[in-house]
Amino acid sequence: MTAPVFAPDPLVADAAERAFADLARSYYAQSAALRTEAREALLAAVERLGFSDALPAPDGRKSWAQAAPILRAQARAAAPIDMAWLLATGDRQGAIAYDPERYDARGGPLPEREESRLALALGRLQQIGAALESALELTLGYVRDRRQFGRALAQFQAIQHSLALGAEDVAATNAAADWALACAATEGLASARLPYLLDCAALVAGRAIERVRDVCHQAHGAIGFTREYALARYSLDLLRWRDSLFALRGGELACAERLGDRALVAKSLWRALTAAMNSGGTEG
Repeated sequence: MTAPVFAPDPLVADAAERAFADLARSYYAQSAALRTEAREALLAAVERLGFSDALPAPDGRKSWAQAAPILRAQARAAAPIDMAWLLATGDRQGAIAYDPERYDARGGPLPEREESRLALALGRLQQIGAALESALELTLGYVRDRRQFGRALAQFQAIQHSLALGAEDVAATNAAADWALACAATEGLASARLPYLLDCAALVAGRAIERVRDVCHQAHGAIGFTREYALARYSLDLLRWRDSLFALRGGELACAERLGDRALVAKSLWRALTAAMNSGGTEG
């Protein structure tokens, strides 16, 4: 079994990081009354930059190398455009239809086409991994600067321990997402392995969101919930994307049941997982 090889274009990644950071900064500097119109202008800017054309078709294998860093850049900046929805469906108004500063437990719509659902699930995993990274990086910076009892919060062992566990969750989420992305980029959305990799990644990501969000908010205290602070934006995005990802996969329990069934058929959890991860592998 070999590790997945998926190297995004560094020029695309750098351009997307800079562009989305600037666009998000400009958007959040607006007053709340002006943000509805500002989102339409933000979407138009994204289209002018060519980011909305990164995935011409959901099953565009080679296009994922450009789409992935764009999805991650949007999530890292907390830019209020759902790039995963835009790239998977082409629905520009749907990409800005949600309220970026509110969490709606009812969830959003699901694409009708199966390939669009698979592409959206892949996009959600990229967004989740990037938002988790940003939330943890924001927290690391805060605990290094914030002092309590004469020393930085980062020097307290309990803080170090919780952040280390959060870092493990972020790494696990990105690793699982990378396996699924590499499979789609090399074998296409019709790959027999992809559904199992998506199920695995969804379970890992869902649990990581709960733990990392708790760790980050505990370290920040009440400031993490304020609307003006970036952690609140990451938290809302993560909750939305978690709900969307599980809806696309039929629910958290359904993901776990399918993986369990695969392990029973293979008569070994290890064989089942490695067969799904390994291109050309078998379950025997």
